[in-house]
Formats: sequence, C-alpha cells, structure tokens
Amino acid sequence: MSQVSFDLAGKTLIVTGAGRGIGKSIASEAAAFGANVALGSRNVAECESVAASCREQGVRAAAFRLDIADPKSIVDFTDRAWREFGTIDVLVNNAGTNVPKDVIDYSDSEIDELIDVNFKGTLRMTLASGRRMIASQVRGSVISITSQAGIIGAPQRVPYGAAKGAVHQMTRSLAGEWAAHQITVNCVAPTFTRTPLLEEAVKNPEFARHLEKVPMGRLAEPFEMA
Repeated sequence: MSQVSFDLAGKTLIVTGAGRGIGKSIASEAAAFGANVALGSRNVAECESVAASCREQGVRAAAFRLDIADPKSIVDFTDRAWREFGTIDVLVNNAGTNVPKDVIDYSDSEIDELIDVNFKGTLRMTLASGRRMIASQVRGSVISITSQAGIIGAPQRVPYGAAKGAVHQMTRSLAGEWAAHQITVNCVAPTFTRTPLLEEAVKNPEFARHLEKVPMGRLAEPFEMA
C-alpha cells in the first residue's frame, strides 16, 4: 500500500503514553505521514524528547503532562492540546499499566489502579476528545491499544485483562453510537511486545514458555503496532 493511502497531513493526533514503547512509535510514524501530534505522559521529559524528534520531520508537536488515572489531568491535557492545535482528529489511547501476579495477591489499591488506568482513564480520555470532535463536527477516529489479555484467558493478568476486555466492549458500543457523528472507533490488541512494560517479564524463565506459543517465535516490536 502506498504512503499516499496513509496521508495524515494537516491532521492532529493525540497519543497517550507517548514517551516510550508503542506510544513513541505511533507518534513517530504519524509524524512521518504528516500528522501534528499532541503527546501525553506522566513523564514530560520523555514525551518532549519524542516531540522534538517529530518536529524534525517538519510537523508540529507538543508534549504535555498527562496522568490518565486523574480525571482533572485528562481535562487539562485535552484543553491544552485543543488550544495548541485547534482540532483533534485522532485519539490514540495507548497509556496503560500492568502488574502480573496471582490474582489472590493483588491489593485493593492495585486493582483500583489497574482499572483506573486501563479502563476508566481510557473511557474518560475518549469522552474528553470525543466531545471536542462532535462539537467541531470533525470526522474523527478513536483507536485504543488494548491487549490479547482482554480477549483470551490470561493467567496472572486478571484485573488487567478485565479492564482491557471492558475497553473492547466500550469500543463496540461507541462504534455504533458515534457512527452518526462520522467518528470511527476501533482497537488494536497486541500480543507480547518489546516495551518497558514487559522488561521484567522477559527476565522470567517461565516467560519463554509463553513466547513459544507465538507463531513467529519472537516478541512483536513497537513499530509493528504503530
């Protein structure tokens, strides 16, 4: 498929969790196809480094602090992105977190964090951006990075998988509800991908057993998700 098919010139993308891993690759690829990018993360320094790299490709890029678990932070981030670019064409919900372990070992606070970040934060971010898209009559797009854990049974990922499964259902429901506004809603569910979130897992010998089940016999790379 030609690059023209993916022309994003003049479009503005929001990417959450954009400082590293899949989010960083998405931001870089979007900039390569002409998109302006608003990048959010709790680590603004990492995001600013990605933004600087995007600007070298001739697009506008800005980095703002975003804590996806904090409703006020989501509103503030969305407002700043809107003021900076004047439009939101695409939202990429990439921010997420996981703490793999036996479900009986999770504390209430850990469960709350996994739900707040992976589901509630994703929903709130979608609503904040979606309201802007609807009000400005933008033919927008929402893309959420989910996980295979939200589709299949995933031991030691029970709260995480439940949250990602909720995002899948959110996506299905919103796709129907927002079609009337010409806003598409989709998700991408990666398998094991070489990201900082997976750094500790790959050190575990047990992880090799799971990797053997991957047809290509290796971790996916962030750019392949982008």
